[in-house]
Amino acid sequence: MIDFIDKLKKNSHVIDQFLDNHLPSGDNLNSKLFKAMRYSSINSGKKIRAYLVVESGKFLSIINNQKFSKSEYDELVAVASAIEAIHTYSLIHDDLPAMDNSSTRRGKPSSHIKFDTHTAILAGDALLSWAFQIIADCSLIRDPRKRSEICYVLAKAIGPYGMVGGQQADMDLNTKSSLGLEQIEWIQNNKTGALISSCSHVASILLNVNYKQKEKLINYASNVGLAFQIADDLLDKEGDEIVMGKPIMQDDKNETPNFVTILGREKAAQKALEVSKAAISIIQNFQHGTENLVSLAKYTVNRNY
Repeated sequence: MIDFIDKLKKNSHVIDQFLDNHLPSGDNLNSKLFKAMRYSSINSGKKIRAYLVVESGKFLSIINNQKFSKSEYDELVAVASAIEAIHTYSLIHDDLPAMDNSSTRRGKPSSHIKFDTHTAILAGDALLSWAFQIIADCSLIRDPRKRSEICYVLAKAIGPYGMVGGQQADMDLNTKSSLGLEQIEWIQNNKTGALISSCSHVASILLNVNYKQKEKLINYASNVGLAFQIADDLLDKEGDEIVMGKPIMQDDKNETPNFVTILGREKAAQKALEVSKAAISIIQNFQHGTENLVSLAKYTVNRNY
């Protein structure tokens, strides 16, 4: 697991470099917005989604006996960085007083605490827009068909039929103690899982692989996303606030049903393990080049933050 953490850190460094080089900066009238975008994005978080994009691409090149070129790697990094910007936008908005009302994120004050509420909202909006600007940039992703398809996949994953739709349901139903497991899974598969599964999807587009391989990899990522969310619910209940860098017991405070409140701690932990093993089983069927994606699936349920 230590080796995997090192790989995760190295990937984060690469993504941070891209963000630092490409996010806007300067002393114009909107410089406060630039600072807020950078504050929440650079040197923050584990960047698991970015790791999944890059490692999915590497994996696909291995199983297809293709040479993994620098240009392919650079395109994966660009899209991975865009996805991290999208994820960061969602966290900034999630922390707002109208949502989870969380004062800390990733071990430091949330954006609306560090700056102010309107700047946090606008920084999130700007990161979302910037992400699609990066994907649409022909100097970063050469093939126009791939640019178009990636934009479509991501827009669908984070829009009303994905992340935002899941968040809406989560907010509307957060006091409904009668919610069942099926409803909780629907909310989390959209709120969290849709963006995570899109990470492998966009890598499949960039590597131009066949439908069967793409579907299996997306299925793997969907299971990773579900395991990740269940683990998050468990950590919210019993994690270390200092280690996690954000408040715990948020779901209890906001009366939000989750996998732990529905299943109980032991059954939730068991379900997370089962889903993680399902992801591992899908990847190990390929036999070659599976190490990093297997490690990621294990990490989702064996992390402390």
